[in-house]
Amino acid sequence: MNDKEFFRRLRKLIGRRCRHLNQLCMLVEVLEQEAVIVIRCEEAIPPIQADQFGQPLRRASETRQVLVIDADGENLSAEVLDLLTTFEADAA
Repeated sequence: MNDKEFFRRLRKLIGRRCRHLNQLCMLVEVLEQEAVIVIRCEEAIPPIQADQFGQPLRRASETRQVLVIDADGENLSAEVLDLLTTFEADAA
């Protein structure tokens, strides 16, 4: 399977829930050029987001970026492999 096909399949998972570091998260974006997926954590209390002046503004859900490719650039990262298994468990 080529990279474009893999990222196309990942995009089909947008909006689906997964587990990351024992927290329920949702896949919100796939960034092919950067080889990163973006997930939003749903279980944790959202941190307070500051405005441009550093003043507390509102609570916003935490987002995390997960590298798709490992450091050698050849294989999928262990972190994304773990996430993919939680998507599969969710689909069952």
